[in-house]
Amino acid sequence: MADRDDGHGQEDRAENMEEEVEGDIGRGGAEGGAGGGGRGQEVEAIEEDVARGGHGPPPQGQGAPPLLVMDEEELPQELVLMEEVEIEEISDEDSWAQYESCEESDGGNGSGGEDNGEQFDATLPSRHVYLGETQELRGRTVQDENDYVTIPLLLHNSLMNLVLIPTQTLPMTIFHPLHVSMLRNVIAKDRTFGIVHTKLNQDGNSEMARYGTTAEIYEYQEEELTGALTIKAKGRQRFRVMSTRQETSGLIVARVKILPEIRMECPFEMVRLRSLDKLTLPRPQEDKPYVAHSRELVTVRTANSWLVRGRNAWLTPWPSWVYNQYDDLLLAQRLVNEIKKTTMIQPNLLKLPRDPQELSHWAAINLPLDDSHRLTLLGLNTPTQRLRYILSVISKCKMLICVRCNEVIGDTADIFSMSVEGPQGTFVNPGGYVHEMLTLTKATNLTYNGRPSIQHSWFPGYAWTIANCSSCHSHMGWKFKATNRKLKPQKFFGLTRKAVRAKLFWEGDEGGNEMCDMGITSG
Repeated sequence: MADRDDGHGQEDRAENMEEEVEGDIGRGGAEGGAGGGGRGQEVEAIEEDVARGGHGPPPQGQGAPPLLVMDEEELPQELVLMEEVEIEEISDEDSWAQYESCEESDGGNGSGGEDNGEQFDATLPSRHVYLGETQELRGRTVQDENDYVTIPLLLHNSLMNLVLIPTQTLPMTIFHPLHVSMLRNVIAKDRTFGIVHTKLNQDGNSEMARYGTTAEIYEYQEEELTGALTIKAKGRQRFRVMSTRQETSGLIVARVKILPEIRMECPFEMVRLRSLDKLTLPRPQEDKPYVAHSRELVTVRTANSWLVRGRNAWLTPWPSWVYNQYDDLLLAQRLVNEIKKTTMIQPNLLKLPRDPQELSHWAAINLPLDDSHRLTLLGLNTPTQRLRYILSVISKCKMLICVRCNEVIGDTADIFSMSVEGPQGTFVNPGGYVHEMLTLTKATNLTYNGRPSIQHSWFPGYAWTIANCSSCHSHMGWKFKATNRKLKPQKFFGLTRKAVRAKLFWEGDEGGNEMCDMGITSG
């Protein structure tokens, strides 16, 4: 989205450079046009000024400070007690009917709900059509689990504080010749590079997390005029950083261990005594024997199967609710119900994944979890652990506040999706800065800068306006308004993750006493 020339001219102070790149969706893009001849030099100068000002790491190979790897003990574990997750025992058809209601539309996703009007094409944001035509790459690179491989890491100013999750889409526009050269080699080889969360510590050095995700390029395009490289990549596999080294060119290469995806069996099946199977239900005249122990979701979601499991648990050391605590299918079903209850997301419109592994990744991408929780999820190897962790946190998320002044900006109940991928998307502006943005139907305590613009819009058919916090005036995101009166919804808000944080509350606390904050720091 390119900003227009509002007549104020360029800022004279170098420290305002970063705010222009991060806050505006490509300020200056209107003057030079999308991909204009002067854009590459302007962005390169901005990156150098930002690096000198201490707002981001200087380009690798040009006096870059050494990378420090954060210890695992620094990851915040005290905020979440996964043992506190409670699973409601489902024992009748009415309970399953409530779950099945997730498949039905309720008309309350903020998309208008009216019968008349033109509905926005939710596939457009996920395709990133604002980047123009790109060349598609075919094939898929999959590393063997538990293997040790060496991959290049893309450590870029625009990716500071980004935690890439498997299946997450990452669009990028790269101008720095060093990084462009690296990505060209990646495209010619196996199209895979690594993304690791980095941030600046108090000493001004870059700290790198121990966990990251491989990113595979599936589309790309080179601009002959500016030399910029535009790519679309997809998060693939989790890894743990074992060691890093800096090459003479300045690039960082890491030796990593590809982490496994472990799917646990049904806990009831793992502990039951098979010698007592003759005493279990269902009997032949009641139902087929395989239904009671089936792991297929279509058969598990039946009232009879749960009645059978509850009775058969009498023949095991623990009651059925204990096994339900660690049943990944039940955890997935409860998370879907929690999403429908606490947000305006309609699972049927998004085709929400029902596979526990895929759902755990989807939730980590789209729900308002902060970077520290995302890093913890990257280190968990089973969907069961990840789903329990997410459930213990997301049920306490009630509102979104400004990261600087704690002003209330939005309510999690107003989160809805403008994309088939989910309510949170990753986008890139003409200056190459990457934003993770969460869409809401309503937002409060915002002021707006300038007039609406349709240039480089991430949502075709909508004009965007820069939104700032009314208290501290820091950049919060954008207000989007339809250019066609028949297009639904007519308006919505996009909040950037770097500017807001989710406040956690005790469940059932009518007074709204705060438990803790999930701070999303910007370095």
